[in-house]
Amino acid sequence: MITIKEIAQLLGVSPTTVSNVINGRTGKMSEETRKKVETALVEYHYVGESRRDDRNAGLKLISLDFCLGENKDILTDPFCASLMEALIRELHSLGWYIVSSSPKNDDEILRKISSRGIDGGIILGCQPEKCEELRRRIPKPVVFIDSGDGEYDNIGLQDARGAYEITSYLIQQGHRKIAFFYDHGGFSASNRERREGFLQAMKAHGLASSQQDYFYLPLDKHERHEILRQFAREKAGKEYTAAFFVCDLFANEAVSIFFSQGVSVPEQISVTGFDDNIYARLSRPRLTTVRQHPEEKAREAVKLLMNRIYGNPVQVHSLHLPTELIVRESVRNIGQEDRR
Repeated sequence: MITIKEIAQLLGVSPTTVSNVINGRTGKMSEETRKKVETALVEYHYVGESRRDDRNAGLKLISLDFCLGENKDILTDPFCASLMEALIRELHSLGWYIVSSSPKNDDEILRKISSRGIDGGIILGCQPEKCEELRRRIPKPVVFIDSGDGEYDNIGLQDARGAYEITSYLIQQGHRKIAFFYDHGGFSASNRERREGFLQAMKAHGLASSQQDYFYLPLDKHERHEILRQFAREKAGKEYTAAFFVCDLFANEAVSIFFSQGVSVPEQISVTGFDDNIYARLSRPRLTTVRQHPEEKAREAVKLLMNRIYGNPVQVHSLHLPTELIVRESVRNIGQEDRR
């Protein structure tokens, strides 16, 4: 692995300049020099020399960052909790430990991963345009999860395919007016893919979909529940016969709130989710949903990160793991009724 001195010689700068970039001391440095050094650090897969020279001297650390906006319930989110548990397990088996946080901005991510004791980073839920910038600026190997595609390493999901399959299933059950509910992440990389799959399925079956069919569910629980109550009173079973939620948590909430408003699932409106986590199985009726495996994402992310840290050749930047349609009791076949 390359050293600070070797990088400095390649770039024609002093070792102190390279060290200052690594440790975030770039205030008096020109933008051109900073970018040149950052690019070289990434290109040559630099890791801290003290870490490299004596791997048994202390803990080997990997940074884990959840870029989920204002969401403060990361550890109670089933997907995040399962992913973090799997990452801890995978890394621990290789002798690494996690330093985790939910950063407020890119500078916090950069400062933490650039720290001397950190060998690399895993970042969840970052916007693609920010990933490009972070990859250029972070001087160590970084792997993103659920952050779209670009000139950076990302482990994602076949979100569009999963959304296409579950929307097609709803249509095959006779549903023509389907509401699309997206969460506090807005149209994040994953949500955009799920919306695209939803739109592709509607179009493939000759059905129209407009902006009025999209319903935003805010982070605030009381506001979110009020939106669902209003939908139940005014649109459920009347304007729409089915609702697609981009996560199981909100689909589960919707089933309960619809019931409180006198709207039964699936008799009056069918409901689907996405993830197949504990909320899908606790829902009554149990949710028809799209299954993903956080453990697989963790395994592939760690494998890719280790290859980057040790300078091993990597064939692809991005992986899109498969999904699976899980059919349960929350969808009603109204097509059979129409044929009677």
